[in-house]
Amino acid sequence: MPDKATTHLHLVCGSEEYLVKENARRLLKSLAPKGGAEFAVEIVDGAVTRADDAVKAVYRVLEAVNTLGFFSSEKLIWFKDANFFGTDKTSGAAAVTEAVAELVAVLKKGLPAGVTLLISAGEMDKRRAFYLACDRLGDVAVFDAIDPTRDRQWEDKVTDFIAAHARALGKNVSHQAVAQLIELNGANLRQIETELEKIAAYVGDRGTIEPADVRAVGSASREAIAWNLNDAVGHRDLGKALRLLDRLLFQGEEVMGLLFAIASRVRQLLILRELVDRKLLRPGGEYMQIKGQLDRLPASVRDELPADRKLNPLLQHPFPVFKTLQQAVNYSRPQLIRAMQWLLDTNQQLVTSSLPDRLAMEELLARIITAK
Repeated sequence: MPDKATTHLHLVCGSEEYLVKENARRLLKSLAPKGGAEFAVEIVDGAVTRADDAVKAVYRVLEAVNTLGFFSSEKLIWFKDANFFGTDKTSGAAAVTEAVAELVAVLKKGLPAGVTLLISAGEMDKRRAFYLACDRLGDVAVFDAIDPTRDRQWEDKVTDFIAAHARALGKNVSHQAVAQLIELNGANLRQIETELEKIAAYVGDRGTIEPADVRAVGSASREAIAWNLNDAVGHRDLGKALRLLDRLLFQGEEVMGLLFAIASRVRQLLILRELVDRKLLRPGGEYMQIKGQLDRLPASVRDELPADRKLNPLLQHPFPVFKTLQQAVNYSRPQLIRAMQWLLDTNQQLVTSSLPDRLAMEELLARIITAK
C-alpha cells in the first residue's frame, strides 16, 4: 500500500459543496508544480448532465494523465466538480461505469512519474470501485453537510469550524459569540464564514470576537433585527419590541414572516416553561450548565420534544437555550398558552380583516407582553 503522506492521488468529496470546493482550491494551490506556470496544471470539468458527457470527461482525464506537461517535468490534473460518482441515473449508466473502470485500472497501476491527480466531487457512493480505489491508494477528505435534525453533535462541528476559520483570520471567538453566530446562521457554513470575515474586519487589531461584535455587524440584517424582536418579546420590553417592529416593516419585512417568528419564540418559551414547572430545568447559573441539565432529561421527556430543531432544546446550542430559558420565567404557562391563541387570532385577522397590518401586530405585541 502506498504511503499516503506522499501520494499523488487526492480526492475531496461530500455533500457540503462549499467545503468541498474551498478545500479543493486550497489543495490546488499547495499541489501545483512550482515551475511551468499554467501549463503545469490541467483542469477537466466533471460537472455534467448526461452520461455521454461523463464518459468524455473521464477520457479527457485519462488523456491528460498520459500526456507530458509543457515546460515542466511535473503536472497537476484537477478533475473538477465531478458529479457522477453517486447513486443517480448518470452514475449508474453502463457507458459511465465502463469508462470509470478504465480510470480505476490506471489508478491501481499507478500514476506516471510527476503526475498528480486531484479530484473534487459531490456526494459519492462509497461502495463503488472508484471511491474504494481512491481510499486505498490516495488521500481522501470527505466533507458532508451538517444536518442539525439528525446529528446531535452538529453544534460542536459548527463550533470547530468557527474556531478554525477565526484562527485563520488571526482571531479568537468567545463562547457567547460562537453561540450567537450559530443562532443567527445555524449550520450554514458559507454564511458563517462570510459573517466571520466581516466581523474580523470590524474588530481590527483586537484579538477576540465578542457578542457585541456579532450584534454590531449583523444589526443591519433583517434576521438579526427579527432575532432582537423575539428577545424583546421574551424580556417583555414593549417599547423595544414596537421600535424593532417598526424598523422591520420599514425595511419591507413580510408581516406573516414576523408573526411566524414570534410564534416560534413563544412556542420555545412554552416548552422551556413546561420543563421548568416540571423541575427538569433550572434557570440561572452559567450558560454551559444548561447542557448538563439537558443531557439528564429522561428518555420519556426527550420523546415528547418536537423534531423541529428550532423548538427542540436538545438540538440547539446551549447558549440560545440558556437565553430563552431566562426569558421563559418572565411568563407563566397560562400566559404563554393565551399568547399562542392571540397569535392564531392575529393570523386570521391579517387574512380576513381590513385592519392595517401594523396595527394588528402592535396590538398583538401589547397583549402578549403586558398580559397579567
